[in-house]
Amino acid sequence: MTARRKIFFADLTHTAQGIGAPTFPLGVSFVAAYAMQELGARDFDVQLFKFPADLEAALRTGRPDVLCLSNYSWNFELAYTLASLAKAHRPELNVVVGGPNFPIDDEEKIEFLQHRPAIDFYIELEGEIGFVELIKRLDAHGFDAVRLKAQAERIQNCSYLVEGRLVTGVIERIKDINVIPSPYLTGLLDPFFELPLVPMVETTRGCPFTCAFCADGIAIKSKVKRYDTERTREELQYIAKHVTKTDEIIVTDLNFGMYAEDKVTCEYIAQLQQQYHWPVLVKASAGKNMTERIIEAATILKGSWMLGAAIQSSDPEVLKAIKRSNISSESFEKFIEFGNHVSQDALTYTEIILGMPADTKEKHFASLRFGIDNRVNSLRMYQAMLLVGTEMASRHTRREYGLMTKFRTVPGCVGNYEFFGGVHPVAEIEEIIVGNNTMPFEDYIECRVVNLLVETCYNNALFEEVFNMLRAMRVPVFDALLYMKDHPELHTPRIRQILDEFIFQTSKDLYGTRDEAERLVLTPEMINRYVGGELGINELLVHKALLYMELEDLSMLLFAAVRTCLRERSLLTPAVEEYLEQVRRFILHRKRAIDQTDQVLVDQYTYDFGAIGKLHYEVDPNLLATRSPVEYTFAHDDHQRQHIAKQMAVYTSTPVGLGRLIQRSNLKMMYRKFACAALPSAVEAGAT
Repeated sequence: MTARRKIFFADLTHTAQGIGAPTFPLGVSFVAAYAMQELGARDFDVQLFKFPADLEAALRTGRPDVLCLSNYSWNFELAYTLASLAKAHRPELNVVVGGPNFPIDDEEKIEFLQHRPAIDFYIELEGEIGFVELIKRLDAHGFDAVRLKAQAERIQNCSYLVEGRLVTGVIERIKDINVIPSPYLTGLLDPFFELPLVPMVETTRGCPFTCAFCADGIAIKSKVKRYDTERTREELQYIAKHVTKTDEIIVTDLNFGMYAEDKVTCEYIAQLQQQYHWPVLVKASAGKNMTERIIEAATILKGSWMLGAAIQSSDPEVLKAIKRSNISSESFEKFIEFGNHVSQDALTYTEIILGMPADTKEKHFASLRFGIDNRVNSLRMYQAMLLVGTEMASRHTRREYGLMTKFRTVPGCVGNYEFFGGVHPVAEIEEIIVGNNTMPFEDYIECRVVNLLVETCYNNALFEEVFNMLRAMRVPVFDALLYMKDHPELHTPRIRQILDEFIFQTSKDLYGTRDEAERLVLTPEMINRYVGGELGINELLVHKALLYMELEDLSMLLFAAVRTCLRERSLLTPAVEEYLEQVRRFILHRKRAIDQTDQVLVDQYTYDFGAIGKLHYEVDPNLLATRSPVEYTFAHDDHQRQHIAKQMAVYTSTPVGLGRLIQRSNLKMMYRKFACAALPSAVEAGAT
């Protein structure tokens, strides 16, 4: 080798509407770290990139030999646009792409690569070993992709085209992932601590489950492999010493807490929380089995891990169609009960997907009711996406269940970018299911409206005080939410306007084919409408934020529905009426305008909300005693102010920023604290 070769690695994020994916480039950093180890730092110059402007500037001046790009549904078109332009300027540049957003069928692989001629090689599955093998082969051919391809050599985990024919090497996973150096401990990720990005750590790879909608559900990924626990401890310690821009960490494991070693990881994190007061939030997908073990792990983190279990649906027919099995109802209930009470600020969640094969409006509502009845306090509701490389996206599944799909832009993943002296409109396009042979489009829209009401009113414990009162009085919480939807006469003009806008946004900006979407979207003028928020918004997050900003009107609507539900059951007594009026004011003072951290509010109440709060607000007002009015003060403390400032810096730089912050944060940590003069408890023993 006569000259030091340059390799650029990029895990790009859109930036036209703020940072679309505000996370460290962990995946490509593993590949880069392994390449440096195996190929030699003296022979190769490796650089990492996150932002497209930085990569474009480096491509114009740095003249790399190889450009490596990650491929996810939220960044591929951006990455490919840059790769195409770079290759047009320097045809000898080798473009290598890797990531899960790639077909599993050979015919579809050929079609994918034929439509994207700037891609020289595609690395499948785990990238580390396949990439190093590719670089060695390129080196042997003078880094000339044409010469290498002419030999039609099979390269492990690598696919490419030769005269329209697919050449694919053996697809294998790494036997021992500990051969991969840590990109943190080698210093490779140091520059990203200076950016408003959330660090991620991986302690395992693989998933034993086979969900048809997930790219990790394929058989080859079924065996779980783990990094040494001491390495994980050192990585966490390193991150804690360097992080300054965020209170969060993301554990990327697909089933965290399910294994005995995860308890050790939680102990490491708890030690950091004691030493550095970081992380405040731990984000990780909990395992689908071993409930007791997950509870034990979560106990150590004392509520900083938002605990949950994804069910996607509670209906057996839907679960069979997507090849998924859920934990038992008994285990789920136990799991959520623990998560809700592990600390005062704890939150729990589940995930439910709308529109999957065999789904109906009634089944979707039953899934929502199941989550709420089991006291999950945040339901993450998603539209079913047909992801490349998943079984659910196959032609067979589409035909069998009559999947009706549309194409749309991925919210926050569009922009006009100035690359190589020109303006280039870029949009990520995704395919979503909007109906099937058991769910007409009209039912799909109705389900989405209920999703918005659940997302706004129920999630993040926004109205937990009144919902837990309903539980104490044996009134189903979901009935009140459905009543809000079914009785538009209760809607104020502003609430009606927001709901109408939501239905309009949910129904428009949908295209029949990908080609149609690209043809109509990809002009600078149209992209400007997306960037400005006129089109392409995440309608659920945006309209949740709009409803939150109208918390006074929203509370009036909800409490009207609650009163009606109680009246219909002959439960609306004068004592309940009085309690509802006071608890509505209490909620508003604690929870509206949480970004206004210098605001101090004062009000008077005849109920002891401190004592009621210790009962998680699960009280029957008929059993509560009242007292003379007492003054309450509502304010944020210093820790809350610091945490809110950091969360806003990460999430509120986009038109959907407030919605993102509400969705991705634990708002219970942000609601104002309240205090009053010390008084004997006014909660009678019967309230428990």
